[in-house]
Amino acid sequence: MNLFRSEEHMRNWQGFTEDAVDGILTLDEALDTMSTPRHADRLNGRYISGAPDLFPAYLERMMAVTNSSPFWAPPSK
Repeated sequence: MNLFRSEEHMRNWQGFTEDAVDGILTLDEALDTMSTPRHADRLNGRYISGAPDLFPAYLERMMAVTNSSPFWAPPSK
C-alpha cells in the first residue's frame, strides 16, 4: 500500500501509471474497506482458517466503496 499526500503527489510518483487511477482510494475509503471482520478480527484465533468465510463481506464492502470498479474486482478463474 502506498500513501500519498494528494492525487498530484501520487501522479508525480515515478511508479504511477494511468492504469492505476481506478485504484485510488481516499483514506476514508480505505478505512471503510477495513471495517469488515476480515480486518477487524485479525486477532481472532480462527482468523486464518475463517478467512474464506470473511472474504465475501470484504468483497461486498470493497465493491460498494469503489462503485464496483473492475480494478478492485478479484481475478476471474
